[in-house]
Amino acid sequence: MKTPPQSVESPLFEIASTVKLQWDYDNNMKKPPSLITIRGQMPSGYFQPGTTKPLYWYIAQNVSASPKAYNWDTITESPPGYTLREGTGYKLYIYDSDIGWENSTHVYPGKLFQFMLPFSMYNSRYSQSNDGVPKNYNPNAGSRSVSVAVGAWTALVAAVLAAFAF
Repeated sequence: MKTPPQSVESPLFEIASTVKLQWDYDNNMKKPPSLITIRGQMPSGYFQPGTTKPLYWYIAQNVSASPKAYNWDTITESPPGYTLREGTGYKLYIYDSDIGWENSTHVYPGKLFQFMLPFSMYNSRYSQSNDGVPKNYNPNAGSRSVSVAVGAWTALVAAVLAAFAF
């Protein structure tokens, strides 16, 4: 997978939104996965019930990897019994479904190595403002057709994921 520059901070995802995840592979990826799994991890302090193990959840399982994109609905694809909250410390994992979670940290020549991206969550408060700006208003829409934030996020994810391919 491709790696973002060190100057890129971890991305912010809006709670109760759809996050478009996109990635690409570098030239070291000899056998791209046919299916991928995307898994989330809650920040420190959230544990699997009755244990001290980190709380993981599946965002998507066995998704076709050929479009190299996935739309994550942060409402319906959140940890069962928990809600996503504002803050840092979240982690997103992408790995080859055929290799599996346990084996995805082992290096297999030419295959996808487990990729981890730290991220943060935030609540948009547009709807709580008194200035009459609607929640989905995009001030950049008039001057360009592609959102700068989406383009930057796409470039970041593509670069990071491709750098970790072996």
